[in-house]
Amino acid sequence: MVKKKAKTLEGKRPSNTAGVTRNKVVTINPGRIKNKLKRSEMYGKYLLQKRAMKKEARKKRAIEAAALGEDAEKPKQTQKTLENTREYEETVVKEDDQEVIADETEDEFAQYFSDVKRPKMCITTRPRPSGELFLFIQDLLQMIPNSYFYPRKSFTVKEMVEECKTKDFTHLIVLSEKSKVCNGMIISHLPTGPTAFFKVSNVVPGHLIPDHGTKTSHIPELNLNGFR
Repeated sequence: MVKKKAKTLEGKRPSNTAGVTRNKVVTINPGRIKNKLKRSEMYGKYLLQKRAMKKEARKKRAIEAAALGEDAEKPKQTQKTLENTREYEETVVKEDDQEVIADETEDEFAQYFSDVKRPKMCITTRPRPSGELFLFIQDLLQMIPNSYFYPRKSFTVKEMVEECKTKDFTHLIVLSEKSKVCNGMIISHLPTGPTAFFKVSNVVPGHLIPDHGTKTSHIPELNLNGFR
């Protein structure tokens, strides 16, 4: 015989007779929820849980302090900073990495970074440049230390490279233009390269900048310490 289930137990959940309330911990990242209302609701729950956890931590510290007494030395709280809260990244290179140190010493540009050799730039243009391009060249000569301008005339780039080698230039910069506006820059490291092309856009001559300053005689430096 098949026993029938009591109708009073069908579709009912066991009641919480003890009156204990349990807060469900929000483990899902609210930022991944596509629904805006649900995302806002979950983020509100996350903030409430965060406040409750801080309140419990304060109560715990107060109880521990009361148990130790007033004469006991209280443990100092460590202030959270970007350094001590940053997650460990395995791909970050350490400062004393021997492989990196060896690569830097063998790098072809190491003598420039160690200030053993000073760069010497030769700036030229495309054949038959416009007068507007010389305004940009003037700004480059003021901005880049130890740079010199040589007119292109009818020389090819290969002939310019050979001439720069004889005059101990370390880099050759060739400027191109379209409709009397500079639109490209070729920088070649001498004597064997590498060579790179850079697109130039929105060029504004220095004398057209409002409240522009005057160039000083010191050599500018680019400080990259602390960048990650």
